[in-house]
Amino acid sequence: MADSLKLVLKCIDKDGFGNLYALNQKLDDETLETVKDYFHNYQLEDYKDIMEIEGNPRGWMCKECDVAKVEEILGITDTIQKQKDTMEARQKEADKLREVKNKAMDEIEAAFAGAMRPSKFLKKLLKKADVVYDPQDVYYTDHDVGEGQLFIIDYSGGYIWYIINNGRKDDDYALNNIKTDGKGAVGFRVEYSDHLHDLIKIVSNENIYKGK
Repeated sequence: MADSLKLVLKCIDKDGFGNLYALNQKLDDETLETVKDYFHNYQLEDYKDIMEIEGNPRGWMCKECDVAKVEEILGITDTIQKQKDTMEARQKEADKLREVKNKAMDEIEAAFAGAMRPSKFLKKLLKKADVVYDPQDVYYTDHDVGEGQLFIIDYSGGYIWYIINNGRKDDDYALNNIKTDGKGAVGFRVEYSDHLHDLIKIVSNENIYKGK
């Protein structure tokens, strides 16, 4: 399905024209004639300072002050303002989610502060686990360079483990109490609780570890 006709930000001239917009589709000659007066075929010589330009400076574009007129004439419904409103709404939602995750992580870290650190093999913990969360798949993709964290849920044992990979070049391996296929990790164990499990689901987006 073809995209609807709309204007898109193509170039930003910080020292002159400001934001410049281009149509995402070619127009037939008759339709183009209705908005031609609002467009200019910009070339490099039109700009004061080429070093102050972002994006593609060449081609048929209109200035921001003419955007609403072009959209009205062409009957564009996916307007620049609508696009901005959508982006702002998405950003607000992302900021809200980030705040929720940060608060959840603060509470998780407080729950594991001073927790027991028995020596274990990670493979055995994973084999016994009912659920293992791997936030953003970092442990799965980067465990070999010492990165990543895992949250291991063990219903039968009544425990939750917080595993922090500690195998980077500059890490202090003496802190490790969890044996891995790398340099090792730091592991904290607390009693299971539904509330803590829910917090872990939030910070991990319920992303299940793929390496088990």
